[in-house]
Amino acid sequence: MQKQIDYDNTTISQKSHKILDSIINEHSDIIQLIRESKNGIQARDKMFQLAYDYLLSRPDALSFYEDQKNSRSKFEKLTTRDLAAIRILDYATHTGLKFKDQNLRGNTVTSNPFRILWMALKNGKGGGKGSFFLDMLHLFRLFKGTEFYEKPKQKEIEKWMDRYPSGLEPEIQKLRQENKKRILTIIIKKIDEGVLKSKSFQFEEGKSFNEKYKTASDWWNNHLFHLKFAIRSPELLNEMLDNTLDEETMDVLNKAREAGIPFFINPYYLSLLNVKEPAFAKGTDLAIRYYILYSKQLVEEFGHIVAWEKEDIVEPGKPNAAGWILPTKHNVHRRYPEVAILIPDTMGRACGGLCASCQRMYDFQRGRLNFNLEKLKPKESWDEVLEKLMGYWEYDSQL
Repeated sequence: MQKQIDYDNTTISQKSHKILDSIINEHSDIIQLIRESKNGIQARDKMFQLAYDYLLSRPDALSFYEDQKNSRSKFEKLTTRDLAAIRILDYATHTGLKFKDQNLRGNTVTSNPFRILWMALKNGKGGGKGSFFLDMLHLFRLFKGTEFYEKPKQKEIEKWMDRYPSGLEPEIQKLRQENKKRILTIIIKKIDEGVLKSKSFQFEEGKSFNEKYKTASDWWNNHLFHLKFAIRSPELLNEMLDNTLDEETMDVLNKAREAGIPFFINPYYLSLLNVKEPAFAKGTDLAIRYYILYSKQLVEEFGHIVAWEKEDIVEPGKPNAAGWILPTKHNVHRRYPEVAILIPDTMGRACGGLCASCQRMYDFQRGRLNFNLEKLKPKESWDEVLEKLMGYWEYDSQL
């Protein structure tokens, strides 16, 4: 577990100071309330009263805040200022609640936003991040009515979309065809050299390069080809990208391999990444690139990733976070009394690759999934496992 951070003595960053200055300049009345407070509790109470006094002038919003059973129609009537006031009240009401923050590897954090703001104003400490102060800046703007949420019009959205070329445009398709040609050329070469081998995908003796390329182009339309020839190492990935990955990126990828993060990037997905981009296509592949190339942060966290949902943390004979004792840690997900979800066994390859942000990373970390199909061959047939699991549904009185 990480060492607990003493936020009271943690100085805020220069970025945080700049945003805090904007809050001070724009919202002097709110800042005065907080500065005049003797401590964080008093600051919280003053902020609660400020927001509650506003809601007293808005009966519908006050009713929404105080009523435990609300309808969508009631919510739709709330203004931006109403929502901001309710957020301030929620922040104040939930002050002091403690949470295990899995982003901090299970360290306990305490919700105390107005104390963080009070500390920053008092002595520039409190550990508030830039994102926290930015959130407060916009929250106060919404509360004061100087900022509004407006649903963007369709034409505005289309204008945003038109800033970037899509994959359907001829210029982008041409780039991707060039990428495909480069990738297939390398695959053909490595098959000829015996580096890549496959019983299903091999060339007849005596074929010319053009004939091999035509055959490989036909293979491209077969999903099994992409699974068989998926890229599994940083070196091959870089070669497929025409050696355009910089030293820092390669260092991260090599550390990812050392950490045990699997590589599995199918050729089609790789063909969506550009090399030697023309000016009009600069950065157009970044979204996909970030899916394929692992980050330094992921490498550092691999080994500490927790389950996507708390209920998926299962120990034999012990109840999960929802209080249920499950027959297996792999095949049953249960949160509610009347519902249990059956998760079939797979060999870890339901889709054609592993994205950096995939929720399955938890199962790859614990070895439940990987791309070594021989290693993942089940010890029991699925029919045998399924018969045992069905007993859980058969004998549970609530299912």
